[in-house]
Order: sequence, then structure tokens, then C-alpha cells
Amino acid sequence: MIYKITKEDLLRDGVIKKCEKDNKSVKRLMERAKQDIITAERNLKDDPECTFTFSYNALMRCGLALMSNDGFRPDIKDKHINIIKYATVVLGKENEDILSLYDYMRRKRNRFTYEPEIPCSDLEAKEAIKTAKEFFEIVEKNLG
Repeated sequence: MIYKITKEDLLRDGVIKKCEKDNKSVKRLMERAKQDIITAERNLKDDPECTFTFSYNALMRCGLALMSNDGFRPDIKDKHINIIKYATVVLGKENEDILSLYDYMRRKRNRFTYEPEIPCSDLEAKEAIKTAKEFFEIVEKNLG
């Protein structure tokens, strides 16, 4: 799912706020995202839900780094979806596939967090790691 919005739309709607660009924060978020991916991989055999969750956390931290790098932060309300919306604006249509996977992971993680009968398969966990690694690389290139 690609959101057809602009930064101006997000600012006008109050879902993102201007803030000081913080290079240290960007660096820490990306370092933590890398550690989240390592943790996800380490748990793959024993706990697919943990793997999925840490992969998702890596995506979210990369999205936050992307925002912080541009001098923005998400509003507290609907924070997760607004990070994705911002990433969609910045990364554009050429990254639509990975952004759709990120959005799917957001919805899936929310479901199995609040509805414990919703399982996370080994395949979903493996794909989550792959998505997190790919998104990390895309964001890292955009930060450079």
C-alpha cells in the first residue's frame, strides 16, 4: 500500500512535527536497528514471533532515523502508521514493494500483540528479517 501524500499534507494534518535535526539520534537509531536485526536472526529458530517483532522494530527505527535526519518526528497519535506514511513520501514509488511489506508487518505485529491466538509462522519470521535488512539498506543510502 502506497500512501499518496506529501510532507505538506502530513504537516498540515499534524501527524508529523518539525524538530531539530539530530545526527546523534539518527546514528543511534540505525545502530539499534542493526542490533534488532541481529536479535531477530538469533531468535529465528526458537521464537518466530520474537523474530518478527524485532524485525519490525528495526523497520520502525529506520523510519524514525529517516524522519529525524530530515528534521521531523511523528506525532504521538498513530505514530507507527505515520512513520510509514513519511517513509512513503521520502522513499517514493520505486520503493513501494518494501513499504507495502513494512505496512503489512505493522498490521500483523499489532494483531498478534493484541490477539494472542494469531500465529506467526517460521516463513513470516524469515521474510520479516529479509524485509528489515532490505529496508535498512535503503534508508542507510538515503541518509548518506
